[in-house]
Amino acid sequence: MHFCIRDDDTSFFTSPDELERAYGDITVHGPVSLAIIPFCRAGTSRGLPKESRDRWTVHPLEDNPALVSYLRNAIAAGKYEAMLHGYYHDEPGNRREFLDGVELERKVREGKAYLENLLDTAIRVFVPPHNAIGKEGLKAITNAGLHLGGVAGMRHGWPLLSPASLAIWWRLRRRRQNGLDGLPYILNVAGHRELAGTAITPRAVLRRSLERFDEAVGLDGVFCAATHYWEFEAPTGDPEAKTVGDHLRKLVHRARVDSTVHWMSVGAVLDEGLHIP
Repeated sequence: MHFCIRDDDTSFFTSPDELERAYGDITVHGPVSLAIIPFCRAGTSRGLPKESRDRWTVHPLEDNPALVSYLRNAIAAGKYEAMLHGYYHDEPGNRREFLDGVELERKVREGKAYLENLLDTAIRVFVPPHNAIGKEGLKAITNAGLHLGGVAGMRHGWPLLSPASLAIWWRLRRRRQNGLDGLPYILNVAGHRELAGTAITPRAVLRRSLERFDEAVGLDGVFCAATHYWEFEAPTGDPEAKTVGDHLRKLVHRARVDSTVHWMSVGAVLDEGLHIP
């Protein structure tokens, strides 16, 4: 089974200390894939400092040189993978950048080149802001040679008449009918691959996450933990994992003690095309 961690919302507003507190003891065991915003717009995202929200100013990642230096070094050391997380991330009027936005091909092309040049790395995966992407967004990332961190679905972009799309839709429907949630394999959709994440948030319950993990192990599949560094101290209400960080660390421990689990970056899993149905 393949295990990976996806963390969203690294941006100009992120400090190296925040990432190190969240992942310093985790990246010694395996990589963490960071979805990075190239030109963060200070909108309504809860990942922004409260005092910066609703200003709608734009902040390029390069304007935080301490973070850039930290990321360059950690990426070169194999601790992190950089993924593209939108362009501005937030849009006025609660619009979703890669569902309702414009000039998406340009934004993907420029955002990818910007992060690659700034961080001296290759970008292989696009993670849509707010996990929302539509047909034009999928076209943009496919044309840029990127995979999708997340699942678009038939309603928001999969080709309706594609036999592959219909086959995947039917398989997912059968999973739901059988009472299964999560998605323990990669989807191969219209020129790109998609990898669902299991959300590790304040609402998540450790028992459910472990059930999904164990299913992935049994199928020799993939388990991707999707979380936010800025929520690590948030309480969950789950007595088995009282904070988001505690929840993730217990999953990391589960991955480490199982010799059948291979810990990889999101991009590495998608590039290899493992476990495509």
